[in-house]
Amino acid sequence: MTWPPCQRVVRADVPPSFQVRGINAPLFLSWPNAALNGSADYSVDFSAVLCCGETLADVAFSVSGGTLGWSGKPTFTAGIATAWITWVTAGAQTVEVTALTSTGRTVSVTANITVLPVPALLSGKPQAIAPNILTLPDGTPLTTDAGSALLSQ
Repeated sequence: MTWPPCQRVVRADVPPSFQVRGINAPLFLSWPNAALNGSADYSVDFSAVLCCGETLADVAFSVSGGTLGWSGKPTFTAGIATAWITWVTAGAQTVEVTALTSTGRTVSVTANITVLPVPALLSGKPQAIAPNILTLPDGTPLTTDAGSALLSQ
């Protein structure tokens, strides 16, 4: 089974409808509201800012008001970075996502989210590894000889 990121995917570029000559539209990335102690996967699509066959080589997430379950390599596709976040503080929160491309460039964006003070009806379970990593029945990740995790993508 292939695991796709959910509805919480934002693009790391200015939408084409705002790319008018002479106008510099600011980039404001925002995920849908979340509940306190709620957990989910959150993604940033860097595809539009990658060029000439570039892919994501590594990704780092810096989260305010939340705890990070998993992120970075190998929890992304060629152009989408994904992390599992549990929100522990209510209010306006930010997540800085920095990507290293296959050509050595770094691209950083900041995504915003409002965490509601109402607790989640069901608390999410902490996730140690991404759902697209192949594992043995006991939960041990399968890896290559080089130590890279095997993905089901």
